[in-house]
Amino acid sequence: MEGEVTIKDTTAGSPAAVGFYGLGFAATFAGLLNMGILPDALMVIAMAIMLGGIAEVIAGLQLWKKGDTFGATAFTIFGLWWLGFSYINLAPLGIFNATWDAASATSMGFFTLVWGIIATLLTLGTLKIGLKMLTVVFIVLDLTFFSLAAVFFGMLPLGVAGAITLITGLAALYLATALVLNAVGMKMPM
Repeated sequence: MEGEVTIKDTTAGSPAAVGFYGLGFAATFAGLLNMGILPDALMVIAMAIMLGGIAEVIAGLQLWKKGDTFGATAFTIFGLWWLGFSYINLAPLGIFNATWDAASATSMGFFTLVWGIIATLLTLGTLKIGLKMLTVVFIVLDLTFFSLAAVFFGMLPLGVAGAITLITGLAALYLATALVLNAVGMKMPM
C-alpha cells in the first residue's frame, strides 16, 4: 500500500537505538537535575536504573550476539556505570540494607575521572567507525565525566556539569531517533 512502511528483516535490527535512548533519557534528566531545573532526584534515579542501566546493558548483550565488540562493550560498561552510580546514591538511604555513609566528594571525583579516561579512550574508537554523531555523543560524554569530576573536586559549579550532561543526553536522543528513523527509510544525518 502506498505510504506504508514495512520492516522487511526484523531479525537484523540493531539494539543500538535502545542503548542510545537509555543514555539519552538518563543523561537528559540527570542534566536537568544538576542544573536545578528538576526539584528532586527520584525520577532521575528511576531513569538511571531502568534506561541508563538496564536498557543499555540489554543493548550491550544483544550487540555481543551480533559480534559488535565496541558497541557491546560501550553499552554494557556504561549501563553498569548507571547502575553503580545509582547504587552509590541509594546505599546511604539504607537500600538493600546498606549501612554505608555517602561516598566522599574525593571518591566520587576519582570515580568519574577514571570513567572519563575510559570514555575518552573509547572515543578514539568512534573515529574508526565513521559515524560522526557517534563521535559527537562520545566527546560530550567525555566532557560530562570530566566536568562531574571537576564538580566533585570543587573546581566547577554543578550547574555547568549539568548543562554538559544535558547536551550529552540530547545528542544521544538525536542519535537514537536517527537510527530508528533511518531504519524505516527516513534519512536523518548521523
